[in-house]
Amino acid sequence: MKPARRSAIIILSVIALAVFSLPVLYYLEMRFSYHLAEVYMQDHAIPEDISFSCGRSTDIRLNPTSDQIFYLACLPSEVSSLRSLRLSFSHFRTLEINGQSFRSGDEIFDYVSSLSDEPVTMRLFAPRGELLYDGYVQFMFADSVPTMYLTTSENAIDIVNSTEYEATVKPHISSTMMITGPDGTIDVVTDADIYRHGNTSFDYFDQKPYNLGLSSKMSLLGMEPGKKWVLKSNGQYTTVLMKNKAAFDIARMMDMESAPDSRYINLYINGKYMGLYLLCQNIQAPEFLSDAKAKALIERDVKYDMRPNTFESKGMGMTIHYPASLNPEEIKRIETLFSNALDAVDNGEDPSRYIDMDSFIKMYMIQDYLVQTDMDGDSLYFYIGDDDRLHAGPVWDFDCSAGHITSGPYHDDLTIRSRHLNDFGRLFFTSLEHSEDFRTEAGKYYTGQFSSIIREYAASRFDSEASALESSLTMSTMACDMYPVYKETDDDPEELKRWLIERADFLDGYYSDRDSYDLVRFDFTWGSMTAAVKHGAKVGPLPDDDHPGNTEDIWGEVTGFVDANGISISDDTPINGSTYYTAVYAERED
Repeated sequence: MKPARRSAIIILSVIALAVFSLPVLYYLEMRFSYHLAEVYMQDHAIPEDISFSCGRSTDIRLNPTSDQIFYLACLPSEVSSLRSLRLSFSHFRTLEINGQSFRSGDEIFDYVSSLSDEPVTMRLFAPRGELLYDGYVQFMFADSVPTMYLTTSENAIDIVNSTEYEATVKPHISSTMMITGPDGTIDVVTDADIYRHGNTSFDYFDQKPYNLGLSSKMSLLGMEPGKKWVLKSNGQYTTVLMKNKAAFDIARMMDMESAPDSRYINLYINGKYMGLYLLCQNIQAPEFLSDAKAKALIERDVKYDMRPNTFESKGMGMTIHYPASLNPEEIKRIETLFSNALDAVDNGEDPSRYIDMDSFIKMYMIQDYLVQTDMDGDSLYFYIGDDDRLHAGPVWDFDCSAGHITSGPYHDDLTIRSRHLNDFGRLFFTSLEHSEDFRTEAGKYYTGQFSSIIREYAASRFDSEASALESSLTMSTMACDMYPVYKETDDDPEELKRWLIERADFLDGYYSDRDSYDLVRFDFTWGSMTAAVKHGAKVGPLPDDDHPGNTEDIWGEVTGFVDANGISISDDTPINGSTYYTAVYAERED
């Protein structure tokens, strides 16, 4: 074979080998890249590898979502104020956001703040350029809300989150706490213990409420110094905290002696964003009760049999939270004082000998305005003052209020027109409503003071707070996987404001001429609620399936209402005297 021909064959063979090897090499490279990505995802968690820092805040982690390739970067208010955000990561070379590559240590605020408020692509690359991760990230920026950073040992918060309600000893974990203002200025740095708070809100929702214990009394965000604080969560629905803060702030505007102060904060624990919280004074703390001149703190508590220092009054369980240590004689003395006050009210006697009428009228007004329907179960508090009379307060736990009721179907129009104390409030308040003297004094207080207080709150304070909370509420709702409950006042601050104003409009008319209203009770399988209707007027929107706000829930579908004779009624049925209607439910398919 001639040399020239041999050379040609060799060249052709090399070319053919190269051509046929390309798919193999490509396959091997793809397998290698896939293996790298697989190993990376097995050995590393993206939220632990990627973090952000700004000012004194460091190691802000990505929040995972229910979608495994979608993360949230939930950033505190100080990031926008300082216009600075530094990226840090490990175990890979570059991070690509929406097509632009970054290395660890890069300043990225100007870039990511220009991105629209929706997910963008995020990709991670190994040192040789192999793709390790291909997914999405959404950058979200809080605004105008202070931030609390709690740093604990690794996974310590899981110990608190798994605490059972029945636990005799509820574990406390230690942490370092830093609170910063919206502009990044440091409010306080100190040590704090974290431990379980709450009942239903802790056991049934992912966003947990917590107690904080400090070693000494300190002022947090301008509030009165204290050692014990509460972080109330927003876990049940979007506007939980706004309803609670409305109750607290209105109580303070009324100069109630036992009204807790509170501030909204965004909470981070070990760099992970935990959501929007309400930092409150702890109403069971000795320092709070001493300011109110309380000798003993008593709570209506359906779980009283699981606690120390309890008694029953007319079949209702009560827990004495303060003082913590009581002997049987002391418990009996508190029980006697409480029962004497309840007997006097229920029997129609002059109750002023036993109760502080001013605090009861003010508590009645807050409960009435916000239609708090949980008052027969938990978190209705009373305290014995230094005058040895029973005082109503402190104000606490208004989750089930302002259009959100504790059970079954509900309707905005019904809660706005509600005279709920005919159906709730067995403890003191229903009986007080039967007292002409109490009704008269309550009416005078409403028209003389309370109406202007709630108008001022709804028109000014609520608006400013809702505006400041807008970005934090959106961020918290997404990060905490809170799905809409499709109840306008629960999901939308603007709808909550509408309810607050319309409730005030209704009460203005009701308290100006109470005798011109008839009471219409709606009976459901879960209980009843009563609405006030002008004598001779139409009953108005019924809480049936034809109107928004009703929910089938576990009780079934309400298809209408019938009167005492079984005759169906409609929205146009005239009311000429107090009456009641019974809900008709659709038959369920087995």
